[in-house]
Amino acid sequence: MSFFPSRAVLAICAVLALPAASWAATGKNYDALIREARDGNYQPALSMLSQRLRDTPTDRRALADYILISDWAGHSREIVAAYEAAGSPRNLPAQPLADVARAYRNTQRWDEAIALYQSGERRYPGRNGFALGHVMTLADARQADAAVALGRKLVAREPANADSHLALAYAYQMGGQPYAALEQTTKAYNLAPARTYVARAYILALQRARLPQAALREADAHPGIVDPAQTRAIQADIAAQFTRLAAVPTRGEADRFKLADRALAMYDKLIPAWKALGPSARADVLRAEADRLQALHARRRMKDVVAGYEALVSQGVAVPDYVLSDVASAYLYLHHPAKAAALYRRALASPAGSGGAGGRLSDQTGLFYALTESGSFREANRELDAAVSAQPIWLYAKDDPLRMPNNLRLDADLTRALGYLYEGDSPRAQQRLDAMVNAAPGNTQLRAARAEVYRARELPRHAERDLKIAETQSPRSLGVEVGQAETALQLQEWHQARLLRDDVVTRAPEDQSVQRLAREWDVHNMSELQVTASRGISTNSPVVGSHDWNIDSVLYSPPIGENWRGFGGVGYSTGEFQGGNGYYRWMRGGAQWRGRDTTAQIEASGNSFGYGIRTGAALSGAVDLNDHWQVGGGAALLSRETPLRALMHDITSNSLNAYVRWRGDERREWTFSLTPSHFTDGNERLEASLSGRQRLYTTPRLKLDALFDFSASHNTLDNAPYFNPKSDLTVLPALQLTHVLRQRYESVWEQQVQLGAGAYSQQDHGTGGIFTVGYGQRFRYNRVLDTGFMVSGTSRPYDGQRERDYNIVVDMTYRF
Repeated sequence: MSFFPSRAVLAICAVLALPAASWAATGKNYDALIREARDGNYQPALSMLSQRLRDTPTDRRALADYILISDWAGHSREIVAAYEAAGSPRNLPAQPLADVARAYRNTQRWDEAIALYQSGERRYPGRNGFALGHVMTLADARQADAAVALGRKLVAREPANADSHLALAYAYQMGGQPYAALEQTTKAYNLAPARTYVARAYILALQRARLPQAALREADAHPGIVDPAQTRAIQADIAAQFTRLAAVPTRGEADRFKLADRALAMYDKLIPAWKALGPSARADVLRAEADRLQALHARRRMKDVVAGYEALVSQGVAVPDYVLSDVASAYLYLHHPAKAAALYRRALASPAGSGGAGGRLSDQTGLFYALTESGSFREANRELDAAVSAQPIWLYAKDDPLRMPNNLRLDADLTRALGYLYEGDSPRAQQRLDAMVNAAPGNTQLRAARAEVYRARELPRHAERDLKIAETQSPRSLGVEVGQAETALQLQEWHQARLLRDDVVTRAPEDQSVQRLAREWDVHNMSELQVTASRGISTNSPVVGSHDWNIDSVLYSPPIGENWRGFGGVGYSTGEFQGGNGYYRWMRGGAQWRGRDTTAQIEASGNSFGYGIRTGAALSGAVDLNDHWQVGGGAALLSRETPLRALMHDITSNSLNAYVRWRGDERREWTFSLTPSHFTDGNERLEASLSGRQRLYTTPRLKLDALFDFSASHNTLDNAPYFNPKSDLTVLPALQLTHVLRQRYESVWEQQVQLGAGAYSQQDHGTGGIFTVGYGQRFRYNRVLDTGFMVSGTSRPYDGQRERDYNIVVDMTYRF
């Protein structure tokens, strides 16, 4: 920026003041040379003067002439070369001396320019152009403090001089203080509103102070004062300002997209108009297209963000780095984590990619989630740990003895805690969040996050309590309501879940957590088909026979009146025994009631096993006492658990069942059950079992569980035609290793290996070892399909004889 509005006039006057002898060798008269220079034909005069300076480098008059006309022509490097060839004289007239100083400034030789401006200030104290140039050159040289100090002195000395205020404004602007610059430019404009260069400086100052609408109003009030390119830049700034404001999360829900829509409307109008201007507006078009991606992101039109970005890339456009964060976020939103991670890395590596500390942390958090969802857990942890360590716990303001908590550190720590949950380390996640909630019990965000961990740990009532406390602080928080709805689903509070789901879907349908909740609700309202089938590959078991085959299927209806659903099913079982083959067919139907803390089911069945159709019935129920204890029981008339070999002999059984289950969390549980049965042949059987599971080892892709099975039975009848030990005891500990082969969001493919070794003791037949090995795979898809198989081999004694059983079990749950 330069404030010499009458420089050309001064140059002409200075040349006219020189003696005519200086031009004698040109062959033209003096006036003709000036007219040519005035018309822009500088070369004849410059050629003559160049020759003169080559012949006599110390000719001060020729040097002054050359400097003045070269400045007029904009030849800064030539001025410097001629001045230095002449020995850098300081005794030049005021205008040539100012021109040389300006030439040094234009060629970024700050020290030489400053020295000449200081010399001019001393020699020509009445010429304020030297002081103006001095201030602006100091600012150019990044000596902002010195420039501002000198500018203030200049303004204090000449408060009514608009140029003095403009010089100080320039110093403020180069020092990164656009609002202080605007203050000075406003004063200059008030002093000299009719001066074109002052009005232009005022418009540009408004633009730099992020007041583009005011700048555009002033530009419209002074037609032609700024060029078309600058006008387009101001218009683009207005649209970008709407985009930035639209992204602010504190705006009201009802109008959160109004500014984004307004920005998009501007882009839809400006981009075609600018494209029609051709190459001259190409840069403005590219900027507008890039900025439009941010407006689309603010509008949550993520597919359009990605489509627009890919279109620009396909055209060979270098998309600005400041857009990459929003594009990466859009890719992550659309479940393309690998592409998102690459763009987040580019944004973090670029000074323009992340907006301040908050923007950088947001990008680091986005990169963490992208890497996590890509399965790169170790790399994700490194990135997140670096982000956490980069944030201080406390912030200190200059000259303020009080320290302030760093909210960005809180956000980073919260992400770190939830990161442990996503890696499968739920105890560590809970431990971190417990400490954070204890330190800040009134923080809604922390309680909502801990509630998420509680739900993952199958502790919904713990989650409910946290969310109820959070609700008192932020009753309309979207995160709190979504958490309450998900908790209500776990607690079988269907009515509450529906109301919360309807509310958040109406308020924020584009939010991903809301979309996940809506998906859970949709799945809950689907029909459900459960199928289990098994096949004995090569067996000789007195319990199920050899070459046994079993299948059971049941179809549940969608919920009826929120709590009820009907069901019907069929099944078949067959096996080969000494003395013949047994078979068993059944059909059943009934109703299930599910509500908070309680699940109950009643059914009637028709059963066929070679003696006509027999009617059966069953009733079962379970009650949750709290998050850890559950009791349940049931009764069956013509139980399907009756041994197939007994049914071959028209022997049926009725049974009761009662159990108590303790579940510490998702990693450990124990169940004790007691089942008395009455057989129609007079046998009374009592079965008891204690089973448990304890997690031993967890990584993001591996889980190792210890399984325990202790069971015993007692029968009163001897010599029954089915396997009926007087009493027996089974002790079978096992290990189960689960390995995730592939995971993509809600779809998981994993394999399992089971190894077990224990003992079986049967009265009158001694004790023998039990050994089992199994391998299986399981696939879960999009919350609607859960299917798997397990191939197993077991070696164990029956009636003192060792038997080997080989089985394959297939099961499936499908919702539609």
